[in-house]
Amino acid sequence: MRELTFKGYLEQQLCELSDCQSKSLYKFARLAENNARLKDVLCLYLSIYVEEKLKDQLTKKYSYLSKNCERLYGKVPEQFDDTLSEYKTIYDNYLNKKNSNKNDDMLKELMQKRIVELKDEKGISNYRIYKELNLNPGNVNAFLKNADVSKVGLNTVRRMLAFVNQ
Repeated sequence: MRELTFKGYLEQQLCELSDCQSKSLYKFARLAENNARLKDVLCLYLSIYVEEKLKDQLTKKYSYLSKNCERLYGKVPEQFDDTLSEYKTIYDNYLNKKNSNKNDDMLKELMQKRIVELKDEKGISNYRIYKELNLNPGNVNAFLKNADVSKVGLNTVRRMLAFVNQ
């Protein structure tokens, strides 16, 4: 799975907050006039990822964008402070979403250890786990024997833990 970029996150947010699957910045700008959250995401996207010519066209046509884009001029997301709190919140939300996979992996590691403990304690084989739960044998073995958390999803790990807990 590809790593989430800030640009990709902003594009997802533009689509989600505008409730349309378009990639048109003009459409977003039209919709953002009455949607403060969409306006903040759009201004952030314009100031970082859009070339000057297009940004100028948009800010001339939609004057409410120009003030916010000026506030962001020359700033990078990592250095947002309290004066740009609405943009800092957007960046922090991106970081949380980006790091959620790492948190899931840490949780899967802890659950793997508990599954192996219970499995050994109760004499349950890997074969029984993947047969009973109808899982891929290679992925289950890689997860249980080698602690390879990339082989299974969090929901699958929860199912395995519930199974060995019975």
